[in-house]
Amino acid sequence: MNWSIFLPAFLASLVEWVEALTIVLAIGASINWKSSLWGAASGFALLGLLIIVFGSAIILVIPINILRIVIGVILILFGIQWLEKAILRYTGLKAKHDENLVYETRRREFDALGEDHSKFSKFGFLTSFKSVFLEGLEVAVIVITFGLTGDANPFQGIYTTSLAAVIALLVVIVLGVVVRKPLTSIPENMFKFLVGIMLVTFGTFWSGEGLGIQWPFSDLFLLVLVIFYLLLSLSLIRWVSRRKLNLNIKESEPQKYPIPIRILWEVFDFFSGDWTVFWGIIITLATVIFIQHFSTLPNTRLLLGILLVAGITVSLWAAMGRRSQSVG
Repeated sequence: MNWSIFLPAFLASLVEWVEALTIVLAIGASINWKSSLWGAASGFALLGLLIIVFGSAIILVIPINILRIVIGVILILFGIQWLEKAILRYTGLKAKHDENLVYETRRREFDALGEDHSKFSKFGFLTSFKSVFLEGLEVAVIVITFGLTGDANPFQGIYTTSLAAVIALLVVIVLGVVVRKPLTSIPENMFKFLVGIMLVTFGTFWSGEGLGIQWPFSDLFLLVLVIFYLLLSLSLIRWVSRRKLNLNIKESEPQKYPIPIRILWEVFDFFSGDWTVFWGIIITLATVIFIQHFSTLPNTRLLLGILLVAGITVSLWAAMGRRSQSVG
């Protein structure tokens, strides 16, 4: 068992399944369990199909070095997105996710619909399906990305990460059946914080390998990256705690654009959602590739590794700075 990819896949899946469980429980309690459970099962089935089809297709089509770069960038963007939210919640600038509040709110909404509890509800089915599928999309991406590059045998890697996701799902289902209410005792923000660090760490390592960077101490350098990003995140929590949310920031409003633009926006928002981070990573990669091809300096590969980590660090720090402003 490759625990280095099993653990982050398990923790990430656990968080997403807990959020999906909240909606499934609300539908089951408000409308009926048949509609809710069939919708959830259909969502899980579609996610499994996506993992099998896209995972196999990617393995067979994309060269390993390109795969490492692409997957590395996806993990970095995902990880920074999770870290940003966790840091803001730890500093009190963003409300922590309250599963009880979500459950009660959604249950009141479903109760107000006046659905016949004795009949199969299309609305209940589709809502449960959508909830499981959308929350599970991040699980599917993490399962595929970690599985493809985290193991010498990509098929074995996907099996390991898929197993992690399934075990996390079973844990959530068992707990949900036992308590019949949202799992508020699970420290969701702590898990998101830790998984965010893991995602950025592996993303840095694998994208660096794809770019030809030879990390010191080989795979053991992952521990160095984990410690570095942990200290960086703790420093950001302390720094942001002294600042306040910048309410003057105006995000783009994609709903005013044509449907194709809105679809592209939703895809961007799913993978990153932060232009500061996105362009920071793109500029970092472009700089690394440029130096790699044209530099004649000694120890260029070590320099490229330092540059890659520095670019990610600056991108995350700039994004957090953009979200906050000095008090006084």
